This record gives sequence, structure tokens and C-alpha cells, in this order.
Amino acid sequence: MWLKPEEVLLKSALKLWVLERANRYFVLQRRRGYGEDGGGLAGLLMGTLDAVLDSTSKVAPFRILHQTPDSQVYWSIACGKYDSLFRG
Repeated sequence: MWLKPEEVLLKSALKLWVLERANRYFVLQRRRGYGEDGGGLAGLLMGTLDAVLDSTSKVAPFRILHQTPDSQVYWSIACGKYDSLFRG
């Protein structure tokens, strides 16, 4: 799903997100605990954290960030649920 661009501080976000792929302009991230082998406990902890922080919506397990080469700012531009949409 396309999102209204929102600034993301990548340094602090790395605790909750795992880098899947990246190039000069875009970063694909996976929510920590989602899709990991034997990640039952991690997935449970992340689900609990999401529920506590935002009880009205569930955080999508994948997101795409945009960055221009001359900037340190990342922008969240898309999120999704199925990893098959992002893998080729």
C-alpha cells in the first residue's frame, strides 16, 4: 500500500526492522520477528509491542523507504503484508 511519505530515523528503527534489500534510492525492510525460522518468541514479542504501542492498527511486516543520495533522511513510502510481492 502506498503511504503518505513520513520521515523515518533509520538508526533507531533498526532495532525493530531488518534490512532485506537496498540500493542507492530504496530500502526494503522486514519487521523483526516476521518470517524468521523458529521466530515464534520474537514474533510474539513484536506482536505484543505493536498492540501496546498502537491498538487501532497492525503494523505491516514489510516497508519500503526512499532516500535521495545527498540526504541522510529516509521516507517511508509503502508498506505491505506479503513478502511474495517484494521477491522476484
